[in-house]
Amino acid sequence: MKKLTFTVAMVILAMLSFTSCEDSIVSSDETIDLLPKATISGTVLAELNLQSDGLETVPEGTQLLVEVNYSDINPAASAGKWMDTIQVSADGKYSVQVPTDANGVSVSISPFTFEAEQTQKYTEVNYTTIKKVYSASLYSLTISAGNDTIQNISYTAANEPTFAYKVTLTGKCQANLSAETPGLENAPNGTVLNFYNNEWKDSVTVNNGTYTIMVPNTTIYCNAKFTQLKSVWNTNLISYQNISYKYTINSLSITPSSSVNTLALSFGEGEDQTVDSSPNTTTLSGTATAESDATLSGTENMPDGTKIYFEDDSKTWGATATVSSGKYSVSIPRSTTGIYTINYSINYNANKRTSSTSVSVYNFTGSGSLSTTSISTKTLNIIAN
Repeated sequence: MKKLTFTVAMVILAMLSFTSCEDSIVSSDETIDLLPKATISGTVLAELNLQSDGLETVPEGTQLLVEVNYSDINPAASAGKWMDTIQVSADGKYSVQVPTDANGVSVSISPFTFEAEQTQKYTEVNYTTIKKVYSASLYSLTISAGNDTIQNISYTAANEPTFAYKVTLTGKCQANLSAETPGLENAPNGTVLNFYNNEWKDSVTVNNGTYTIMVPNTTIYCNAKFTQLKSVWNTNLISYQNISYKYTINSLSITPSSSVNTLALSFGEGEDQTVDSSPNTTTLSGTATAESDATLSGTENMPDGTKIYFEDDSKTWGATATVSSGKYSVSIPRSTTGIYTINYSINYNANKRTSSTSVSVYNFTGSGSLSTTSISTKTLNIIAN
């Protein structure tokens, strides 16, 4: 039994469109018709045993990254990619269904690198096996609806890894999954974190809110996404309600600096999926202050983590913004025919200084509305009483 050791994966990602991953990879799959599909399958081989003729099947779990531009599926799509990472089975086979149409789409398959012990020839008396790094070139093919395709993949071996020095990257992975409780919660188990640069790519899944992965000692990036029900306040029901939120990490730049790096990853507040993500939305942002210190002139920043609740007049839409350093930002729907009124409310308890010697817990409240038809960013300064 040959001992197979996997290493961090490498994939050729030449000129990837990660300038804005919210547009290029993550956000488009909600608006693109991913049907019909066609199947690509094949066998993945490498020279793992020089004592036998022909090639052998690669180790089980070897990964392949499959990509299709959304513009191939729908010419109206300006950016974005459908992506899937698949694994080779124990018999060296792989199979993947990709979205396509009758005209055909261009598909790229980027094989991840792996390390394995290569059995040497009988004449190599000094070695029985040598650890080799196996890599494969990018495969490009065109596939159309109803026409399944077989694409076999071959790896070649190099004598040593591209990255001789690797470090361990580990830390918590969290998101704000509930507006009812302060702070962040663990990202769901199984959330996939994709790490990459122009020469290398690997992924890891989150377990109990943590992740650990070996990465090269050079600048890398991280992308990830998941959708989760988030508990947010519904002013119409006067209660918290579970709303579908999308959470993303987009092209986060990471530069490891030691043998072990601790890096916490945060998906933040998430994005309300009940809000139209088309251009018929606008960003509402501004300052959030309150009179929390009567000994000073003006108002002071609301505490970090303070929630501001927004809804429309018909109470069919709602969203939550979280104050950070006295600022907030939220995406709101925009009316295309007339004035659209967005209402907001806030209620929280915090310390209030009434004199140089007196500080007490005070209930801060505020409410108001904004009417707009513009798609430009609107600034709203919110002051609590």
